[in-house]
Amino acid sequence: MTPPLADALITATMTQWMVVDAIGDECLFGYATWHPNTGGLSWVLSTPIVEFTESADRARTSSGRVYSLGQVITARDLDEEGRIALRLLLAVDPNYPGVNDDRNWVIAQKMARHLRLAAPRRSDHVGVERFLEEYHNSYTQRLRKMRGFDGL
Repeated sequence: MTPPLADALITATMTQWMVVDAIGDECLFGYATWHPNTGGLSWVLSTPIVEFTESADRARTSSGRVYSLGQVITARDLDEEGRIALRLLLAVDPNYPGVNDDRNWVIAQKMARHLRLAAPRRSDHVGVERFLEEYHNSYTQRLRKMRGFDGL
């Protein structure tokens, strides 16, 4: 039996969030400071929302994940990375022009936060590629350690 949402164990945290239409389903889009699948510190799109608390400080999604929710935002509140992440996550055409450059830059931003490094500028495509190549192993090791897989 599923516990009432107010009593459910929190399994991810979004400090900033909004409800978006993801191809006919209402989903959460926001900045996850903690998320077991992504490692957190990144923009994420949830599975469809199945339940909100009245105060909207929690939401349960169809995957069963229970989000602790911080500040409600609008698309106008998003920074450049947030706008690009939203466009990538809601893309009906995943091959729109520049998608690879955008995706790589957003990934580099997240990696830089996890590794506490300066991220490359978005306009520096070669620098972004170099950053991804140089820090891929360190980032992967950090995520494995966060998930409890170090030593495997």
